[in-house]
Amino acid sequence: MEQDLPLSTVKRAQQGYPEDLGRLYSYYHQSVFRYLYYRTGDIQLAEDLTGDVFIKLVKSLPEINLATTPLQAWLFMVARNLAIDHFRRNQAHPEVSIHENLDGDSLTLDSIVDGQLTSERLANAISKLDKQQRDVLVFRFIEGMPIQQVASILHKSEDAVKSLQRRALMSLRKQLESTEADRGSAR
Repeated sequence: MEQDLPLSTVKRAQQGYPEDLGRLYSYYHQSVFRYLYYRTGDIQLAEDLTGDVFIKLVKSLPEINLATTPLQAWLFMVARNLAIDHFRRNQAHPEVSIHENLDGDSLTLDSIVDGQLTSERLANAISKLDKQQRDVLVFRFIEGMPIQQVASILHKSEDAVKSLQRRALMSLRKQLESTEADRGSAR
């Protein structure tokens, strides 16, 4: 997120001003959707769950204590819990698919193909991480959240998040090195 939403906007939304509630939705929708998409690997499911997050927001906004829980952390806690609940109900295990949008006129066909191969290898490696490690990487490096906020969302200590992040990055490196070694021996 480029900049924080003014607290006055959030407080007005809590008081029921629809235009400020719309600003909250506009500001946070893409991040919540992106997280749920990375978590589920399914665009339609991510859209449905994102809608559920914002329905919960509308119902709960007047009672949210912003002094103890930042709104962004609250939204991601709800999103994470909805995803967990969905997979528990359906006994399914998500396959994470991470696709980077490669657009721009300056890209050559070779760079696009190379980027897609790199993206596919990265997505495959990330999908092999456990769910908590995957969440930490998405929150920290895709959403750009500070460790304190990730700890709040995951209900863990900051040290536990740092440890999860370190283990996730080490596992990711091993996965990618293994994939690169396999590619090198196949040539």
